[in-house]
Amino acid sequence: MNRRILFAGAALALAALFALGRTADAQQTSDLDAIKAANAAFYIALSARDVKAMEAVWANKPYVVNFGPRNKAPAIGYADAVTKYWPNTFDVFSQITASSTTIAQIQSDGKLGWVVGTETASLQPKAGGDPLKFEAFATNLFEKDGDRWLMISHHAQAIAK
Repeated sequence: MNRRILFAGAALALAALFALGRTADAQQTSDLDAIKAANAAFYIALSARDVKAMEAVWANKPYVVNFGPRNKAPAIGYADAVTKYWPNTFDVFSQITASSTTIAQIQSDGKLGWVVGTETASLQPKAGGDPLKFEAFATNLFEKDGDRWLMISHHAQAIAK
């Protein structure tokens, strides 16, 4: 009888551990899907040159940072990295086409998420001339805020030709 109780207890413990593992896997998959969607929202806002959509993608935090491929220095803090940088960029270019072309990795620890890969961009200066076209290595970092994933860092570095 003791063996049956012991076996039943062990079986319940294993079932519980299995269920917890499946819940953690489901949570991880859900987070990764949400991070991928947040990453896509960034490129949609960028290509639309939509300041309000860009502000909605970013966390309003003093530690956010943006390293664009044309930057000479990082833009740090929500005011500089988002509310100044993106409107200034949108004022310089009449058309922007940008996308995340390859995603080498999407990861999350449940609080932070990151997307590493490449992006392509075509930027048409308002002043005229040929568009600037380039490929860049990109790292986008997101922070979970409630049930939303918000960008806290964008780093794009043009790939040398």
